Amino acid sequence: MNIEQYIFCFFVYAFLGYLCEVAYCSICQRKLVNRGYLYMPICPIYGCGAILILLSMLPISNMWYLVLILGILLTSGLEYLTSYIMELIFHMRWWDYSKRKFNINGRVCLRNSLMFGALVMLVIYGLHPVLSKLMEAMGTIPIRVLNSILLTGLIVDLIFSTIKNINIAKVVAKINQLTEEATDKLKELKASASEKFSETKEYLSNTAVALKLKELISKYPNVSLRKVGKGKKRLSISEFIAKHLNDKDEK
Repeated sequence: MNIEQYIFCFFVYAFLGYLCEVAYCSICQRKLVNRGYLYMPICPIYGCGAILILLSMLPISNMWYLVLILGILLTSGLEYLTSYIMELIFHMRWWDYSKRKFNINGRVCLRNSLMFGALVMLVIYGLHPVLSKLMEAMGTIPIRVLNSILLTGLIVDLIFSTIKNINIAKVVAKINQLTEEATDKLKELKASASEKFSETKEYLSNTAVALKLKELISKYPNVSLRKVGKGKKRLSISEFIAKHLNDKDEK
């Protein structure tokens, strides 16, 4: 195979990989799911994986067991590396297998690796022989023209898709920052409220204050504090004493 045929194979397998991803995820989620990173209906990771497999596996295609084992290792390594790089660039993890058994850092898992191994076998012994005959029948010129069109479209698509996803990553990062700031603020308010509550309990622990309140409630059983703030209920002094002073008295 020459370089032009490898480029053509990249797009064919990237398209087939896209169809597999959409079909698999749509069945699992019971709705149509677009799994493409790009606007084009291709998944470049499948195209890259296919080229890697063809370059390394065709010379040893007579040893199916090596094709299967190396296919699993190569495709899993590619998936792990792609996940790691995309997370570095976009600060988002595009897939996560953490909840699946036998996963490595949530980036790869045994189930998917075995499925990739099966796909490698399908490519080497099923699809690629047919594709090779198709490319021979097409000839050099049609493949060259198609490659030029597809590569141009891919470059443009990569630019716009990357800009789009970087902007999404920025929005996610901003939301995360605001959420963390809000959480920290709530913690500060909670700590401040806890401190005020402790001061109040300490003040109420003074026997004289407790006695005065109990004397007040004995004279005016229905006395209550005025409403504070919109929608606030009046606080019964007897409820207040039961909540804050009874524990001390029991001790």
